[in-house]
Amino acid sequence: MIVLVHGIAEHSGRYGHVAEAFVNADFAVYAYDHRAHGKSEGEPRTYFASFDLAVADLAVYIEIVRQENPTKKIFVYGHSMGSLISNLYVLRNQDKIAGWISSGSPLTVDKSLPAPIVMILSAIGAIAPTLRLAKIDPKDLTHDENIVNAYITDPLGDSKPTRLGMARGIISNSHVVIGQLPNLKMPILLLHGGSDKICPPSASPLIHEKAGSKDKTLKIYDGLYHEIHNEPYYGRIMTDVIEWICGRV
Repeated sequence: MIVLVHGIAEHSGRYGHVAEAFVNADFAVYAYDHRAHGKSEGEPRTYFASFDLAVADLAVYIEIVRQENPTKKIFVYGHSMGSLISNLYVLRNQDKIAGWISSGSPLTVDKSLPAPIVMILSAIGAIAPTLRLAKIDPKDLTHDENIVNAYITDPLGDSKPTRLGMARGIISNSHVVIGQLPNLKMPILLLHGGSDKICPPSASPLIHEKAGSKDKTLKIYDGLYHEIHNEPYYGRIMTDVIEWICGRV
């Protein structure tokens, strides 16, 4: 069983080809849209007041999957913000998950900015959390221009600047996760594009170094951008993921 957890300002519908690769390998796939994302309700869009809400949503969803498949092992695949949300979840629920796959973790995103800028963004984010200011260049998602253009025009997506409250939540919760990584003892697979300009590639080696798990695998793909599963030769990445999962089923 695979549970897909998408990133910020996108939705699960962008992972159809990822789900197809898993299904072709005989895995069942579940996915959902975070609150205020995609087809899920919530205003303002692409914002939630606390990451605890998103983690609780994931917990409810995984419990539904567990009830429908009581004898199956569950693996969680989280990308970008979805990596952070699923990281927070697995730290609290390691007994319920057979393995965690992280793609493009944002744990060191604040390290890519000058410290004064981070402090200013955090302060403004506390006062005006829904204000849009932090711009992500869609061209940094993938080398595939067709996917970039589809992302920009996607009515269920949000290519506008990120809301400051979300950026603040990603940074603050990343600090929480980093402090708890030694408690992470489950099997983990860490994936990152070596040329990721959105979430620095340093995050995945950091998790690999600090995680308490004896079963941890790190793969950095040289030259790839943030959405490694949307790069032109994503099949290589999916093969690596599926082989890793099969080794733990």
